[in-house]
Amino acid sequence: MKIAIIDDDGYWREYTENVVRQYYNNDELQIDLYESAAKYLSDRKCYDVSFVDVEMPDMDGFQTITQARQYNREGIFIILTTHNELSRKGYMVNAFRYIHKTGMEEEYYEALKAVDILQGRNEKIKVKVVNEGQQELTLKNIIYIETEKHNILIHTLHGIIRCNNTMSDMEELLAGKWFFRCHNAYIVNLDEIIDVKDTIICMSDGSEIDISQRKLWKFKEAYMKRRFECANA
Repeated sequence: MKIAIIDDDGYWREYTENVVRQYYNNDELQIDLYESAAKYLSDRKCYDVSFVDVEMPDMDGFQTITQARQYNREGIFIILTTHNELSRKGYMVNAFRYIHKTGMEEEYYEALKAVDILQGRNEKIKVKVVNEGQQELTLKNIIYIETEKHNILIHTLHGIIRCNNTMSDMEELLAGKWFFRCHNAYIVNLDEIIDVKDTIICMSDGSEIDISQRKLWKFKEAYMKRRFECANA
């Protein structure tokens, strides 16, 4: 993950970097520190996440985010400040989060957890498409997966894809994600569920999926856990 921290105050640059490294607890982060918005913008790098101080002498955080979005449309921008009264303006530039610097680690951790959820939806898996070979598929585009004779059908936001993978293959590819095998014939994306009626799952595309009676309790547990995780993402 590529992260930028833009703050004219050296103390807060270091503090934010330390909190981010403690949260991820690994060495696979690229964190670049900027003491001015001008230098950050002149580099024109596309960071996954940018922590932007709202009050800087050369350019405020709102102007910085507005200009950065021109070349980094997919970036996540988190505003840092010590003035709560400026929070409304943060939403005008579509800031992902607004962190009060004195909120200590809790606010940073909540924001980073939400970032993880958002970025996870953009992860890709490789599937074996019938007659076309291996292709990448973005997880957030999958609605549900079902068996069909010797193949599987992946129902996506953009249509149905027939693959040579098995359901066991898909379970392995989706392990630890927000997908659940609710029936021998179905794996559902928990984020694409509109409603649950007894043992029927209503999906975003209008499909109704059966829940195996023996998996009902675990399904409800997984579904509620995912809803709680995504509540503030």
